[in-house]
Parts: sequence; structure tokens; C-alpha cells
Amino acid sequence: MSLDPPDPTLYVRAPIMTAEAGIALCRALFAACPKVATAALMKSAAKINTAADKAQSALAIRQKALGKVSDDDARLVDQGGDSSWGALRMRLLAYADLPAAKYQDAKRAAELVTILFGPDGLSFLRESYPVQWSTADTILKRIDEEELEKDIDRIAGKVFLDNVRAQHEQYGAMVQGILLREQAEGVNLADHVRAMGRAIVEYATKVCASVDEEDESSIAAARSALRPLDAFREAAARRGSNVQPPGNTESVQPG
Repeated sequence: MSLDPPDPTLYVRAPIMTAEAGIALCRALFAACPKVATAALMKSAAKINTAADKAQSALAIRQKALGKVSDDDARLVDQGGDSSWGALRMRLLAYADLPAAKYQDAKRAAELVTILFGPDGLSFLRESYPVQWSTADTILKRIDEEELEKDIDRIAGKVFLDNVRAQHEQYGAMVQGILLREQAEGVNLADHVRAMGRAIVEYATKVCASVDEEDESSIAAARSALRPLDAFREAAARRGSNVQPPGNTESVQPG
């Protein structure tokens, strides 16, 4: 290892990097921080780790959103959910129209329509997707809590409530996908890359400032602490400036 102290001018700018590469570099620098260091240097190392944590959380949100439901898929799921509730309600209404004197469940069918749908009927199906799901989920919870499933299955037929439950499960997954997409749209990975870059520059600057040029162990410790950054730049130089690493392509020059 060279005994020349690290040149501070080489570390005044962070390397060009993607979010994934920046996270890996920050982790490596944090791990390479000298075990015995000044409070200021330890604080800078902690800032690197925190910046990587935040970037990793943002990246996870973005990656989850890659599997989001498309608008066309959402409409199909919505139509399936609407149809399932419409079919169940119509089935109960049809039974409620039978002569109550001859068919004793006709009265119960009318009661179930009121219990489940109230005076507003299926108007909740015109609300936003999350509101529709929430309202439908409340109805299903009431069916379970008040033990209405047995009556519904006897009167309407088991397949109708089964279909509602199956469609509701798909609806929930669709709504979650939409919410993740909306959350991801507010995530700017470039901001996190810049934050990691600033933390790296601050850390590298303090490592250079900690060197005692008359103390070889001090120089060696500094070079060891900066080695992940040096290695990152060397690898980037070998790949060539026009080659993007695999993964997210939001590569920026941290400022």
C-alpha cells in the first residue's frame, strides 16, 4: 500500500452512479470506516449509512410498483367486482319477489337486501376503487360477524357469495397495486443518488483531513477507508463511461 497520503482533490466530487450502485458503495464505505475514528468522522460514516437506508427504501417502493396493475387490468377487475355484487343483489331481490305466503325465505331475502345494501343499493360501485373496496369489505365483514352466509347461500345459491369473495380478493390486490403506483410516482431516485453523493464527499473529505502525514498508520487507515470509493471509480473506468450497470438506469452525477 502506498504511503503517500490520499489527495483530497480526488474526492471533491462523487462518482456517477445508479441508485443500486450508490447503495452498495455507501455500505462498503461504512464497513471500511476505521474502528477508531474522530466523532466527526463517525458521524459522517453514519450519514452515509442513513442515506443508503433511505435510498434502499425508495428503491423498494419503485420495484414493487413495477408489478402494478395497468389501467386496463384495473377496469376489468372493477367490472368483475361490480358484476359479482350486482348478481348477488339481483338474486336476493328476485327471491324476495316470490309470494311470502308460499315461500318463507322471501321475507328473509328482502331483509338480507336491506341489511347488506341499505337504501343506497349498489351506489358505492360508482365510487373510487379504494372506496369501493372498503365498502365491499365492510359488507363482507358484516356477513361474517352476523353469520349471514348460511342464509345467503340457501336463498341465493352458494356460488353467488363465493364469486363475490373471489372477486373481492382480486379487487384488493388491484387497489394495493394502484396505491403502490401512486406512491412510487412521488419517489425520485435521483434525489437519493444526490444525497448519497453528498454524504460520500463529506465522508471522504473528513477521511483526508484526518491524515497525519508523519504517521504511516494514519495514512494507511485513510487509504483503507477510501478503498471502496477508489475501487468503484477504477471499475467504472474499466467499463467505460458509456456503459450503464444493470438495474435502474437513473444514473446521475451527484451534486
